[in-house]
Amino acid sequence: MGMTLNILKKSFFIEKHLQKIIIFDIIEKIESLDKMSKKVFSSILVLVFLCLRVAAIELVFSLTPELTFPFLTGGKDKYDVLGYGGMLDTGITLFDVMNVGTTAGFYAVPKKSSSELKEDQSKNVFFVPVGLKLGATAYPFSRISLNAGVSAGFSMAVSDSAMHYQPWYKAEAGAAFRINPQISVGLTASWLDFQYDSWWNNPLMQGLSAGVSVTYRLDTKKSSGSVSAAAECDDNVFPIFYTIYKENALGTIYITNDETAEIKNVHVSLRDVNGYTASELECGKISVLRKHKTEAIPLVADFSDKIFDFKENGEISAEVVVNYELLGQKRTAVSSIVIPVYNRNQTRWADPAALACYVSASAQEVLEFSKYLVGVARRYLRSGLNRNMQFAMYVFEGMRLAGIKCEEDVTTPYDMHHLDINELDYIQYPYQTMSYKSGDKDDLGILMMSLLQSVGIQSAFICTQDDFIVLFNTEVASSRAGNFFDGTDRVVILDDDKIWIPLSMKALSEGFINSWYNAVEEIMYVNEAEEDYYFVDLSEAWSVYPPASFSSGEAVALETSEKKISDAVETDISRYITAEFGPQIAAVQNRILQEGASPELYNQLGMLYVRAGMYSSAIPVYQLSAKMGSVPAMNNLGNIAALQKKYEEALSWYKKALELEPDNRTANAGLNRIQSELQGD
Repeated sequence: MGMTLNILKKSFFIEKHLQKIIIFDIIEKIESLDKMSKKVFSSILVLVFLCLRVAAIELVFSLTPELTFPFLTGGKDKYDVLGYGGMLDTGITLFDVMNVGTTAGFYAVPKKSSSELKEDQSKNVFFVPVGLKLGATAYPFSRISLNAGVSAGFSMAVSDSAMHYQPWYKAEAGAAFRINPQISVGLTASWLDFQYDSWWNNPLMQGLSAGVSVTYRLDTKKSSGSVSAAAECDDNVFPIFYTIYKENALGTIYITNDETAEIKNVHVSLRDVNGYTASELECGKISVLRKHKTEAIPLVADFSDKIFDFKENGEISAEVVVNYELLGQKRTAVSSIVIPVYNRNQTRWADPAALACYVSASAQEVLEFSKYLVGVARRYLRSGLNRNMQFAMYVFEGMRLAGIKCEEDVTTPYDMHHLDINELDYIQYPYQTMSYKSGDKDDLGILMMSLLQSVGIQSAFICTQDDFIVLFNTEVASSRAGNFFDGTDRVVILDDDKIWIPLSMKALSEGFINSWYNAVEEIMYVNEAEEDYYFVDLSEAWSVYPPASFSSGEAVALETSEKKISDAVETDISRYITAEFGPQIAAVQNRILQEGASPELYNQLGMLYVRAGMYSSAIPVYQLSAKMGSVPAMNNLGNIAALQKKYEEALSWYKKALELEPDNRTANAGLNRIQSELQGD
């Protein structure tokens, strides 16, 4: 690199002094001009040479020998059918496809009666045109170019001692084969028009011409004969989003063509040299990239999970691979770039939904812990209560009794960092929260949602100013809220028309019910205060931010007691029943006292006990109703006995119901079910 820099500096030094010598030589030759003219002329020359140094200009020289066919000329007896001549064009290329410059030529057209002329008489009319030319060139194929142009100016026609000046016009088109980027040979066809004493409609010579052209292109800026790539990253790479960068650009790649001609079919891909990408991913394509031009394409990458090795900020050494064609020849250029990477725990709160990446239902540690908690839950489940709520209780109490605590992150506290989209926050993965047995409110929420999702319970979260609230879907329709809750004041009904229960992570240590009620109060407060907060449905967020599923791969030992967990959940259920079913039970009991006993009121009271899972309280109430001849009560007693696997007792109740109503569907179905069970045994 040092040698290259020195060579460049020397080249610049020599070039600069050559420019000075040329400029001063020209200035010395115009001493005859007046003082003001010399100053103006010198300034223009200096400016031109300076511009030539910094600008890439392509000079074009083209020589075209031609045969002319002047058969369109008015007065058909003027010329023979064939003449000859040619043009020399010089110009510069503009906008890669246009060229502007000067043109000059010479044509000899034999006179029609040349054989009858005397020896001292000229047998040809000679035309000497000069003028300006405007043309365009296209490159539909690697080595084939198509060109078209128009030119005009003034010309001189000479025959013997006669001389005449007239305007002339020319329109031409052609195709050429490029031998190399500088030299091309082609065929041209033109329409020529030399006027006589007017601008139009009075031609002196008019017709077609055809010729062979040889074109040479000289680039004032030297080409290195290569293609280079440079990259600019919008920000460091966040490992947690490693799957997203495959479709969402992390920056921009700039491809610069410094070959000797335009390049085609450019394919740009990214790979790394240390295994941080899973494959060489194509970033984009460029159909044509002109010489000395630069084009930008998005920088995307197919990162592998090895990117989670970045426990601290670091860099990835990568390569941009450019495959392209130069005049039909395939070439490859490789440029090294550096991609900066944040450590695996860092993120920003620009979009709270991005936290979904941290929620992993398939991480080994999460699956092992949730499997244990669900195993405990299934041994104590109450059939009358909502299944999702009971599972959530066991997950919540399992976390709490495992010793996991809510502790504010001293370095990046949730209360401050989640409100500033520019701050880098440190978020723990579920296994880290389990290992440390502590985390900030968002860390606990991520673990809670991971455990819930692992047992098939849909989750969401709300970020308020000083709390992180996890919501889980009970899958109970809002129309059936009265079957499980005393109204809807303590639940959340979302667009899916399902009942969701919120849990405050700040109140993890206070148990499931207190966490639930604290979350309700927080949501009510922010709604009444009209404060901003974020709600994120995890299933929707995952469609944009898929889970990273990062795991340590090691078992995390969490000491929990099955009895302590079941006792804690029983306490939660008791409080839930008292709060949600207690008022309804009390209301029915008061009606019985005031209105007197009836099968309808007893059945209503018994149903409330069943929904609350209080079968021991429901049985005597249904028995009272059954004595009054209530068939629904008999069926319910049969159902309860079946659940308790007291099949003979269940058969007895179904038969009693059928004695009163032989066509009762519920009793018949129950009877058939029990008989099948007994036959199976």
